[in-house]
Amino acid sequence: MVADVDGATRNLSFLLQCSPELDTGVTRVRILDIQDDEAMQEVSLRSATFLVRIAIGHGRVLERCFIRHIASAREAYVQGGPGLSRFVQDCLLDNGPAAAHSST
Repeated sequence: MVADVDGATRNLSFLLQCSPELDTGVTRVRILDIQDDEAMQEVSLRSATFLVRIAIGHGRVLERCFIRHIASAREAYVQGGPGLSRFVQDCLLDNGPAAAHSST
């Protein structure tokens, strides 16, 4: 994510921590705003539900990720390279190969 602050471009970095609770079946998500190399601040989230859909086109270099905020119906597309769906499968979903090796 990039922000335009007073005409200067600044990269925004966030750390997303996912912690599944096996006894309840709930996954807790914590987001930290990485302000610089030393400082992190927790990002406060409101209660919300999102639909995330990844479009994979045969023979296409880019994939698109569609995100919709259910309550407001606002939508956004995130564009990624050819590894977007593989990254989601391997690194985010619990049944991916990285799940056995993950650490928080």
